[in-house]
Amino acid sequence: MSPQMRKAMDACRSLMPDGGRGFNRDPAALQAFRVCMKDNGAEIAQGGSFRDMDENDPKVAKALKKCRPLLPSPSPRPSS
Repeated sequence: MSPQMRKAMDACRSLMPDGGRGFNRDPAALQAFRVCMKDNGAEIAQGGSFRDMDENDPKVAKALKKCRPLLPSPSPRPSS
């Protein structure tokens, strides 16, 4: 994420659901997941959302089964 994008995300975080917690994922891990999906026939467009994937599509379902372990978990919530 570019410094400008990070600054904008930080400035708007309070407007995101649950204060934006859980949205900080490791970019390298996300890229590994994208590559795995592509290598298994279900390419996710750069800048595209994982939410746009049709999990009912057999190619997507098969790729997700193999690649889901690479998908990083959301950041833990800070304790209140």
